[in-house]
Amino acid sequence: MRRGLLFFSLMVFFVLGCSDEDDNPVTPPSVITGELVFVQAGSFIMGSSEEELGHNGDEGQHPVTLTNDFHMFSTEVTNQQYADLAQWALDNGYCAVNGTRLYDNLDGSTLELLDMDEDEDCEISFDGTNFVIDAGKENHPVIEILWFGAASYCDWLSIKEGLPRAYNHEDPTNWKCNDGAPYGAEGYRLPTEAEWEYTCRAGTTTAYAGGEITEIGCGHEPSLADMGWYCGNGGGWTHQVAEQTPNAFGMYDMHGNVWEWCNDWYNNVYADEEIDPIGPPPGWYKVLRGGGWSDLSRRCRSASRLNPSPHLGVNGRHGFRYVISAE
Repeated sequence: MRRGLLFFSLMVFFVLGCSDEDDNPVTPPSVITGELVFVQAGSFIMGSSEEELGHNGDEGQHPVTLTNDFHMFSTEVTNQQYADLAQWALDNGYCAVNGTRLYDNLDGSTLELLDMDEDEDCEISFDGTNFVIDAGKENHPVIEILWFGAASYCDWLSIKEGLPRAYNHEDPTNWKCNDGAPYGAEGYRLPTEAEWEYTCRAGTTTAYAGGEITEIGCGHEPSLADMGWYCGNGGGWTHQVAEQTPNAFGMYDMHGNVWEWCNDWYNNVYADEEIDPIGPPPGWYKVLRGGGWSDLSRRCRSASRLNPSPHLGVNGRHGFRYVISAE
C-alpha cells in the first residue's frame, strides 16, 4: 500500500477572497498547491499530422497505448513547494548548498540541481540557513530547475512519504528511473513523454486541448488564450499556477507558462507503434513539453517538443510536474 496515496493531495490552502459584513477583503492565500489526479490508462495518437499548423518534423504521428494507470500532479511545482521540500532535504542531508547553487547529495552525486544566481531568473535564494522566495512569487512555477533538480524533488518526496526512490543517482550522465522501467516505479517520478502528452490532450485530437490552432505566433489564439500563458497573453513573465482553465482531466498550465521536464531522453524520430514507451537509450538531451510564457502559440501545442541538456535550466522557462504510478 502507498499509505493512502490514491488521490493524495498536498494540503490545499485556497483561502478565497471573501468579504465580511463591512466588505473588507480577507488576506489572500500565501500558498496555493495542487493535487494528484488519477489518470486512467488508454490509447491515443501521439504527435501531430503534417497538416497541423505549426507542425514540426520531430512530431511524427503514431499510435501509443499506456497500460498503467497513474496519478499526475494537477499544477506545475511552485517556488513555495520546491523551496519547502528542498529545505527539508537540506536539513536531512539529501542535498547541499554552495553559494548560489543547490547540489545533490544522494548516492555520492554532487550534480547541480537549481541555479539560484541573482544574475539569473530563479525566484528562490538562500540566506545561509533557509531558502527565501521573492515576494509575490510563491505560487509561480519554479524555474531555473535542471532535469536533475526535478528528479531529485521526486525522490525527496518519496523519501518523505516512506516510499522507495525512483531514481538511482550514481551515474552522473544517466539517472535511471526504476532501472529503466519507469512505469513500475513505486515512488514519485517525472512523467514519461507519452504520459505527459496523453494527459495534456485529455482525450482530444486537436492541436490544443481547447481546440484547433489558428495562430502560430503571438496573436490571439482562442483555443489557447483561456488555457495557457504564451507570448500573446503572458505579459512578460510566468504566472501563478492554476489561474487558467484546466483541461478535461483537471490539469492546469499544460499549455504554456513554463516548459515541463519529462523522464525520457530525446529522439527526433518516434517508433511506428508503441506500448508503454520509455524513450530512446541515454543520449545528450532530455525532453521538455508544453511551451512557456514567452513562446509562440505553435510551441504550446500538445505535440510540441523541446530538447535541452538535462544540465540546463535557463531563461526562466524550465519547470516540471510529477507523477506516481497507480497500484
